[in-house]
Amino acid sequence: MQSKSLAEKAYQEIRKKIITGKHLPGDVLSENGLSKELEMSRTPIRDALLRLDSEGFIVTLKNRGILVKELSYKELFEINELNNCMSSFAIDLVNEGNSTFNLEKLQLHLENQLNAEKHDNYYEYVQQTILFGRTIIEATNNHVMLQTYDSFRDKTLRIAMVNWKLRPNEKHYSANEINSKIFEAIVAKKYEHAKTVIKEYHAYNLKRFITRGII
Repeated sequence: MQSKSLAEKAYQEIRKKIITGKHLPGDVLSENGLSKELEMSRTPIRDALLRLDSEGFIVTLKNRGILVKELSYKELFEINELNNCMSSFAIDLVNEGNSTFNLEKLQLHLENQLNAEKHDNYYEYVQQTILFGRTIIEATNNHVMLQTYDSFRDKTLRIAMVNWKLRPNEKHYSANEINSKIFEAIVAKKYEHAKTVIKEYHAYNLKRFITRGII
């Protein structure tokens, strides 16, 4: 039981460091190094690494050690496309009178986003941005959509955090302006305008990714 709890602790600690960008793509990890860092034996470390390997966070290379897996910005763009489709569907349902938005919840996440920028807390900003998007999709009352959205949460968070650390000179916190516009449109019941904002932001990201040569 003790070994299992240590393995879970090691898993959570290493996973969090990968997601938050403390272990960057291309970093080489070792069982010995992690054992010393987390102050536990290699057995729970090894168990944790096996889980992380199966989840696609790391890859074990012969004679090279344990490599933190590279990111796929193309995959992030495709995830965003899917999320945009689900958000637009949710907006259509509300517009047709078949559902409603939780405006208080949307406002809370938006305010938390904005406050995170004021305190330059990018991790909290990304989390609240994800929750804002989830709250919109909740209006579909579709559990499969929500499960799909949730399944990409950590991947989206990791890519955002790594990008923030590796590209400090780029414009960040851009979702604050976008989500503010979406929220204002939803409150005013200008649902088509809310969808237009989503489409325009998608076009902006498409242009940005093409410029980078990512897609």
